[in-house]
Amino acid sequence: MVHDIAPAATTYRGALTTPERWETWHPREGDILVCTPPKSGTTWTQTMLAMLLNGGPELPDTLGAISPWVDADLGVGADEVARTIAALPGRRVLKTHTPADGFPIRDGVTVVAVYRHPLDIFFSLRKHIANRHVDDTHPMKAPLPEALAAFLAAPMDRDAFDNDSLATIAHHYRQTACSGRVPGLVLMHYADMIRDPRATLRHLAERARIEAGAALVDAVARASDITRMRVRADRYAPVGGTGFWKDDAAFFATGGTGNWEGSLAEADLAAYRRRLAELVPDPDACRWLEEGTGKAL
Repeated sequence: MVHDIAPAATTYRGALTTPERWETWHPREGDILVCTPPKSGTTWTQTMLAMLLNGGPELPDTLGAISPWVDADLGVGADEVARTIAALPGRRVLKTHTPADGFPIRDGVTVVAVYRHPLDIFFSLRKHIANRHVDDTHPMKAPLPEALAAFLAAPMDRDAFDNDSLATIAHHYRQTACSGRVPGLVLMHYADMIRDPRATLRHLAERARIEAGAALVDAVARASDITRMRVRADRYAPVGGTGFWKDDAAFFATGGTGNWEGSLAEADLAAYRRRLAELVPDPDACRWLEEGTGKAL
């Protein structure tokens, strides 16, 4: 039996984020919630967990169907989403981009939070927006210096939380990773995951209490490699195969870390560092947000 530990302390809303949608999920013992800022390894982590729970890489349906984005309105009615989630067998993996103070904390539910260097997120977001059918006035489509300036300057707005900025990333990090709100939080960094995907899988399996021998870990590591996920992008990309993306495979871009290096002027980097220090004043917390542990999990 799952019990509430603490109710949501606030609400976050956006073009997709719909806090009323939390009512579509009635948690079971062992459910897993992947809680990340966008472009931080969300889909990769969902895929790893779904394959581990499935006992192998051949998932029974698309990732979006078996691992729903619980608090997003993607054009499907809330009642239908609730029925879909309820019909999923056994333990379930769900996704949110909402910080941990925006949803109820429940015992028996494992929360996995993943972070990534904010500049890697920024460059990934630019590719992400270029791959969507959005107006050319979107800030991420501006020339690089103007887009970065907007990303750094934009405030965190709970009523427009889907407008990604350095402030929203830092706020997510503070309210989830640094707040102590989630007992047993599984905290991970994209850079550590890249260093050793198999160690990542073993860590996820241990923390989420999933039996996973070496053969399963090896099979999932191969199947969840970004090059293989890109080939089967219609199965793994959010709302893949619907025309939401210009190219489903481009959703996965290049992955990796440090993709921003050599692309920014020193003045831009200095502005980024000043702004991040304002948003995450603790130097150790700031360093971890950028680099992770610096070793495999």
